[in-house]
Amino acid sequence: MANVDRAAAERLLDKLRDLVDTHLDEDERSLFAALLAPGIAQAYGGAEVEGFALDWTPGSLPTALVEALEDRQVRIEGL
Repeated sequence: MANVDRAAAERLLDKLRDLVDTHLDEDERSLFAALLAPGIAQAYGGAEVEGFALDWTPGSLPTALVEALEDRQVRIEGL
């Protein structure tokens, strides 16, 4: 992942912002924030993350989201 350039990162963030602003309802935005929060916290040195009307701390992934991920067998490969 170290080879990803700044322009690619900025394009990704722009696309995520567009997804959130145009395609997700309020409940989905909160769940999406819960998924992103660990990575954002890491970028800020492990600080607590607040966004999308969600205060995130480690271990606070909503149970319904955990169950949906497990049911769909979502995995992150190569990390």
